[in-house]
Amino acid sequence: MKKKATILLAALLVIASLFGCSSSKSESGTTGSTPSTSAASDTAKPIEIIFAIHTNAGTNENDTLERYKKLVEERSGGKLTISLYPGAVLGSELENLEQVKMGEVQMSIFGDNLTSKLAAEYDPTVVPFIFENVDQVYEVWNGPVGDKIKAAIEERGNQYLVALQTRGARNLTASKKITAPGELKGLKLRVPEITSWVTVWKSLGALPTPIAWSETYSALQTGVADGQENPLENIYVNKIYEVNKYTVMTQHLYNVFHWTINKDFYDGLDPELQKILMDTAAECCEWGNEQLAAKEAKILEDLKAAGNEIVEVDKEAFIKAARPGLEEVAKTWDPEVWEVVKGYLE
Repeated sequence: MKKKATILLAALLVIASLFGCSSSKSESGTTGSTPSTSAASDTAKPIEIIFAIHTNAGTNENDTLERYKKLVEERSGGKLTISLYPGAVLGSELENLEQVKMGEVQMSIFGDNLTSKLAAEYDPTVVPFIFENVDQVYEVWNGPVGDKIKAAIEERGNQYLVALQTRGARNLTASKKITAPGELKGLKLRVPEITSWVTVWKSLGALPTPIAWSETYSALQTGVADGQENPLENIYVNKIYEVNKYTVMTQHLYNVFHWTINKDFYDGLDPELQKILMDTAAECCEWGNEQLAAKEAKILEDLKAAGNEIVEVDKEAFIKAARPGLEEVAKTWDPEVWEVVKGYLE
């Protein structure tokens, strides 16, 4: 109820600003002119963008969004304001996805749930044990497969992709030491509610358990789950090292954050403001990527200092062991996608 009330209040403020915008133009316009229906028309009140964030403050993506907020507000001359809501205060990642679709919030940032829910048959970049580095992920996004993913997000999710931000490779953490794929057997592994992930990890012998990120720490603490997997920053900032002694450097997924904006809201903005939002997002993500690269080396040292054991593994052995699971997932893909993926696996 609290989340819905917050969203409703914010939505009413946006509607009020739009109404004031339309009325002002009508009263001050010349005789016979048609009032503008653009959400970005000149008005005393700025247009508020509610930005839902399911991850906690203090992470690289949240620092990047703080920078984005500042620059957008400056560059729009106060016509746009961005209200950031980190820490899942407006709901879980999946709830945020529905909120952006319905226009209850204007923008959000998603991990792999976005395309897993809206473009599962087109997006191999959200499936573990395929790509060797993040550059390969961006290659896919910038090619014909990426065009199909973006079209599906727009059509099925009523939102546009604004930018992609590097998250860093995902690594496994566990309450026991894992050195080879065979040691995953029976491991209760927290994963997001992503079908392809469940399929691949199950093929490796793990017992995938979909759990919301906000509940992961307590699940590991109480033994509901034995392990989880995430980028190093998430592991450190959320103190996963307190409940999982081992960080296993599987680097099984070089994933990205996906920034999106509600399609109807964006289409209602003046082109000048659209350009500010898009260009500033690209600039800020590039800045965030540079910050992340510098942070990860330090995070590894901080994890060690906190008593976490860093376990290096043969990544090729894990990729080979995951192949049956990948082939199972490939049955759900568009044929063009599997052809692209095989080029990276061979």
